[in-house]
Amino acid sequence: MSIGLTHEPDLVPSFDLTLIAGRRMGANGATPLVVAGAVGADLSVWRRTLARLVQDRPVITWDLRGLHSSGVARSNRLDAGAHAEDGIAVTDSYEVDRFHLAGWSTGARIALEIAHRYPERVASLMLVCGTDGYSLSGGLRHLEITSVLPTVTGVAKHFASYLGGVLRTVTSRPELAGLVRQSGLVGPTADTAALVDMLRSMADCDPQVLLATYEAVAGDSAPELLKEIEPATLLIAGERDPFTPLRRMEEAAESIPAATLTVYERATHYLPIEFPDLLAEDLNDFMESADQSELA
Repeated sequence: MSIGLTHEPDLVPSFDLTLIAGRRMGANGATPLVVAGAVGADLSVWRRTLARLVQDRPVITWDLRGLHSSGVARSNRLDAGAHAEDGIAVTDSYEVDRFHLAGWSTGARIALEIAHRYPERVASLMLVCGTDGYSLSGGLRHLEITSVLPTVTGVAKHFASYLGGVLRTVTSRPELAGLVRQSGLVGPTADTAALVDMLRSMADCDPQVLLATYEAVAGDSAPELLKEIEPATLLIAGERDPFTPLRRMEEAAESIPAATLTVYERATHYLPIEFPDLLAEDLNDFMESADQSELA
């Protein structure tokens, strides 16, 4: 019998009493996998990958503060450190002391923060199309336009109501799936329905919180953390990723002491919906190897 990914969230108070919507799903037995979500994204982007992984181990995740089913932040904290502490509060609520940890896109920045703060609890770290945030100076030096996204977002949040309306209008269009395919942002193997679901869930978020959170997480570049990451780390990069260029992933792999880099040919930033089965296989193999190393 297959194990589904649809579960009612458990509301967990975090360090500043913000109520965080946590979810635990999957089979008992193996070391759990904790997934740090990307800003604004729900589980749609992970859907097919996690559907395989939950057959063998528990998966724990949470909605970022102020987004989706989590409560409004009760402090002014929206930075990566706050989200890291939220994730730890959720894992503690499920009485999980040690876990594997994964993050895609901006979720990788949050996962890095957890691994840096709680190395004794992380059995392995897996970063998919994401690393330590965007450095404006470094990105401009390499002519990577995406490095200015946090700055642009910081300006855009002042027009959040208008932009939120535009996003809701665009995502409500029935031809959205076709528009996504024509955009060139995803590869030909992409599960377009999953991306549409993610975009529509993003449109349901408070636009000001969404933009402010992206600015706080993506704009908090912390390359100094990379050299201090202790757990074995797998980095998975998309060959054609315009948002987290391969150069960034290669630099991260060189900086993290125990890192391995795998590059998916023809993959974009939306690698999890383009190659979900291969991603599940690679993540599972890496976690099993880490589990066996601990038993040796």
